[in-house]
Amino acid sequence: MNHTRPWITAGVALVGAGVVAVAPVTPMSGPLPAVVAAPAIQLTATDMVLDLVRHGQSVDNVEGVIGTLPPGAPLTDEGATQAAYLADPTNSQHLADPSFYDGVYASEFLRTQQTAADWLAAAGATDTSPTVLSGLNELNAGFLEGTSQSSQATALLYLVGPLAWMFGQYWVPQLGSTLDPNGMAFQDRFSDAVEQIYANGGTVDADGNLNSVAFSHAAAISTWVMMNVKNPDFEIYFTSLLQGLLPNTGQVVVEGNPTDGWTLVSWNGTEVAENPGLLTGLFVDFRDLMVAPQMAGWHIWEAIGGGDPADITAALQTGFNDVLTAFAAFPQAVIDTITGAMGDAAGGGVGDAAGDVVAALAG
Repeated sequence: MNHTRPWITAGVALVGAGVVAVAPVTPMSGPLPAVVAAPAIQLTATDMVLDLVRHGQSVDNVEGVIGTLPPGAPLTDEGATQAAYLADPTNSQHLADPSFYDGVYASEFLRTQQTAADWLAAAGATDTSPTVLSGLNELNAGFLEGTSQSSQATALLYLVGPLAWMFGQYWVPQLGSTLDPNGMAFQDRFSDAVEQIYANGGTVDADGNLNSVAFSHAAAISTWVMMNVKNPDFEIYFTSLLQGLLPNTGQVVVEGNPTDGWTLVSWNGTEVAENPGLLTGLFVDFRDLMVAPQMAGWHIWEAIGGGDPADITAALQTGFNDVLTAFAAFPQAVIDTITGAMGDAAGGGVGDAAGDVVAALAG
């Protein structure tokens, strides 16, 4: 059976009041559509469908140990079976044939690389090896490394930082961690990995998208996705949190590109609405506004720590431009969100749509 993290349940209490209303979700199953041949393309505006897959059951999962330093514990026999099942068409979340993907990636951990290898072997692609990217590593646990997952106090301490980051508070520290000391550092390293996957390119499918699959970890996947997508589904996130985030070999699928941003497509087989609704849309607008100065400040601090005047000057200039751009774009983003919500409600008439917007803002 899939091994989840019951200790994580305690973290829900930290943000229960912050849950944002979202649109209903519907089940989704089956592989992505078949790929078609296409000439080489420029990656300026092409979207990529990225399937983020949690590893199979590991020895740490069975023993209830928080292990977030590579190489980490290997898969159990059950974990190897789960990984091979990703190639089975009877699996509602089975992956496509390996040849469909432009790239197969994994973190530095044994459990992700073994999951990828066992899936590839079961799919008859033993000559394919995953590309290892350190940016896909698990969210570091800091001084909680090696402790028991069963303690509620441990759960609260491990989750307080990531949960704050999802709400735009990147400055909140991950206690005791030098690898992921805050949301800015985590955002940089996981996003760098995603950007590398995108930059590696490939061929487009029938829908004009690139396609890649990356094997990572439950906390890292869920945290990065909720920090970055335009349509974060907090209802489905907190529901999954009660069940341990993602089961072994559970998947989160996003679509987009590093320039235009990312949209959440599905979470563990459940399709997510592309339009997040008014309240979530406004939250994303405010989140993006809050994040810009935090990222700029972090990059300036890193440059100062490096001591290179050229790097410091570049960080100051880039940071200023990024913050200025975010503040300049914010009013239009809010207007677009509100008018988009009114357009979605247009079927009920302009008056009703305007009333819905006012009621949502007042509520």
